[in-house]
Amino acid sequence: MEVPQQVMLSGLYEVTPYWSLMGNVGWQNWSAFGEFPVGISTAKQRTVEANLHFSDTCQIAIGQQLRIGEKWLSSAGFAYDSSTVSKSNRLPTLPIDRQLRYGTGIQYQINSDITAGAAWEFMDAGPAPYAARRGPLAGTLQGHYSTNYLNFVALNIIWKF
Repeated sequence: MEVPQQVMLSGLYEVTPYWSLMGNVGWQNWSAFGEFPVGISTAKQRTVEANLHFSDTCQIAIGQQLRIGEKWLSSAGFAYDSSTVSKSNRLPTLPIDRQLRYGTGIQYQINSDITAGAAWEFMDAGPAPYAARRGPLAGTLQGHYSTNYLNFVALNIIWKF
């Protein structure tokens, strides 16, 4: 299985010593990830190439960091990711459409070498309508999921040595 390669350009601009703006734009090669060999072990090995018809995606994100006092740093941001698969090729087993991500976090500097933090991200993965053609005898499987929402929580420790 091939994992998608990606290219990302990021930047940070320090508006004041206490407030910074961040942004990035990126691309991921999902079209390569959607093709993989499937094999059947028999006396005569057979392999076919499965194609999920994934598309390359792009991402754009903006964010900010705010220094609250000497030891606290808060952050917040928003990101948009395009869909990896079109409505006509989407499968009900992977109901993800375009993605809107909202995140926030906070860090506390314990000492000059150790910083602890926590972050939360909310992802709106879209309504993900699908219409999967299953061949002339099976017809088309069609429908949509209600909008998919995901929450991510992270705890971190930064140790400088």
